[in-house]
Amino acid sequence: MNRLLIACCCLFVAQGAYAYDEHCMPGLAVPTQIDEQNLEASIAHRFSRTPGPDFPDNFIQFANVRLGLRYVVLPRLEVGTSYQFFQKEYTFHGAYSLFLPDLFLRTQALVQFFGAKHDIDNGWDHNLLYQLNLQSEPLAGRLLPAVNLVFDGLSQKAGLGTGLDVVVTDNVDLVGEYYPVLGKRDTLFDGKQVVNCFQAGVRFTTAGHHFTLTIGNTYEIGIRRLMAGTASNTIYYGFNIERLFSL
Repeated sequence: MNRLLIACCCLFVAQGAYAYDEHCMPGLAVPTQIDEQNLEASIAHRFSRTPGPDFPDNFIQFANVRLGLRYVVLPRLEVGTSYQFFQKEYTFHGAYSLFLPDLFLRTQALVQFFGAKHDIDNGWDHNLLYQLNLQSEPLAGRLLPAVNLVFDGLSQKAGLGTGLDVVVTDNVDLVGEYYPVLGKRDTLFDGKQVVNCFQAGVRFTTAGHHFTLTIGNTYEIGIRRLMAGTASNTIYYGFNIERLFSL
């Protein structure tokens, strides 16, 4: 929890106001709209326990948290890294975006190197994740559907994430995501199969900040885990914060 408090304080360090027009999503990656030589720091936080008789104590004590950084080296070219604390995982990625305004389409090719700790022992797996990320230009000025096409080099499985951003006002958006499991589903210890993950939320945009409040049926973070499904439709709560710095 101390790490989280320190990270949140860093995101709120006083800076000048910067335009922050990228329509980011809670879990999906979207083509880069951040200007050259800008750095984004982010926190993705999912409470891993649901509210109960001891609320709020049992609601806030345990969480899955990921810290991330993205830097735009050249126009549309970004590099980034992240670290996840609960499900131990670190990543490094590079991505290039290409906009096709005549087709009302934004595209991005992303390659990620990741290391993920085993769930059972202390060993680590390392491999590559390949993504093709698509997002439309605003349709009717308000609708931005998004799709991530993914291949996980570790599991040797393809994955899919879909989402929609609905612009309500200049500073408020409604967002939703759905991750249908492709191919054979994993079977859980009780004999049941995993179910598809979903997330929904509301995003608030201020000068240099994005704040997104989320609900969903998983506390997992990252498309590699979301595309694999989750155990049930139990609802979990969380939030994302992104902070933009001009270097």
